[in-house]
Amino acid sequence: MNVVSAHSKKQEDAFLSSKKITACITGIQWGKTTSGAIWMRQCIFDHLEPDASFLITAPTYKILEQSTLPAFVREMEGYGTFSRQRAVFEVECNLGSRNPKVYFRTAKEPDSIVGMTNVFGIWCDEAGKYPLYFWENIQGRSAFKDCPIMITTSPYSMNWIYKELIKPFREGKRNDIKLIQASSNENPYFPQEVYNRNKLTMDPRRFNMMYNGNFDRMQGLVYECFDEIENQCESFKLPEGTKYFGGIDWGYTEPFVLKVRAVTLEGNHYGVSEFYKSGMTPSEIMDVCCQKATVFGIRTFYCDPSQPGLIEELNRKLHAANIKCGAIGADNDIVRGIGIHYELLASRKLRYFKDQNPHTLDEYETYHYPEPNDLGPDDKAVDQKPVSQDDHALDAERYVTISTFRMARTFIPKAPEERKSVETNQQRLARLMKRKSGNRTENWG
Repeated sequence: MNVVSAHSKKQEDAFLSSKKITACITGIQWGKTTSGAIWMRQCIFDHLEPDASFLITAPTYKILEQSTLPAFVREMEGYGTFSRQRAVFEVECNLGSRNPKVYFRTAKEPDSIVGMTNVFGIWCDEAGKYPLYFWENIQGRSAFKDCPIMITTSPYSMNWIYKELIKPFREGKRNDIKLIQASSNENPYFPQEVYNRNKLTMDPRRFNMMYNGNFDRMQGLVYECFDEIENQCESFKLPEGTKYFGGIDWGYTEPFVLKVRAVTLEGNHYGVSEFYKSGMTPSEIMDVCCQKATVFGIRTFYCDPSQPGLIEELNRKLHAANIKCGAIGADNDIVRGIGIHYELLASRKLRYFKDQNPHTLDEYETYHYPEPNDLGPDDKAVDQKPVSQDDHALDAERYVTISTFRMARTFIPKAPEERKSVETNQQRLARLMKRKSGNRTENWG
């Protein structure tokens, strides 16, 4: 076995961690990927059992090919063979076809890990770039054997890693987590002059995340006005007269998303329900829509207009089920829709039931515009569209918002007490006119 010396006590702690979840959150070039590869190697040699499975994940194929896979193969040199076609490393331990296998998968196909069995260890490299949906699937793979999970990443946003793992750990609510945080220059081989120079020239928030391994909000967020306190609330019974609408983002390889929005008589919007799943057949999608329409009394589904056939099929399904609801293609003007949705959030007229919208709330922390150095020579920063990645719930939200934003102000009738006031004024005017007419003397001769 290759012998590797840790460059610090923190890296040694990462190698040897036996916690259910080890979160190695560091600055760049600290050695976190190497730490993950060595941890996985140890996990494999602890479980050389027939048909044992192990899982290594990365956010993209590029990161997998350039960083994660080379680090692992280097640590496992001489102990097995890697099949690039199958994306599987087979550990050689004289068990024939039942040798342990290590599977490589990316967040680009989050359901590609569904169905894996007998998993004894999972390594998630650069997990800060994973959508919540992929993390949920990873936890599902670890459940049967209750296997350990190693997370190695730099912080990129205040997404699920911070909210579900780091924050609860710091509050003393997650004793199943080992947190290892380190800055880049805690690696004795990292050039201190680079650290010092970038500290002086970079945006402090970005530097703190990139080199110190500390969490902060991502730069360039589309909805930077979103506030965890002001735009969230506990679930409660909505007032009489509230109307419900659905927003749909179609998907199969990508997730199918159905959002349910409530709009009260006063014009307050509430995100009350969320359905988020990939691999859904059209028939399964229609069943979910009908179920939600029945439960909430949805008036209209505002859908991604790119699939007119699915919209037509949904309308047929609703009609056949005698559900008084329709589906139409939504306005898909992205720039205009973002502007309206931003206004609704900033005014605090839109709030989400915090226990019903996990994927939406996670996307608010990662939905961003491209960085200036990512723009081509003919691109303009003005009216630039956001990066189209892990934005399915917010697309569905935008479809609803652009269709209902002015609805409360224009179409919703006045509250009962307002109608009473209007009627009283009309009655008073009628009495005054009658009195004036009754006192008038007219000559009919």
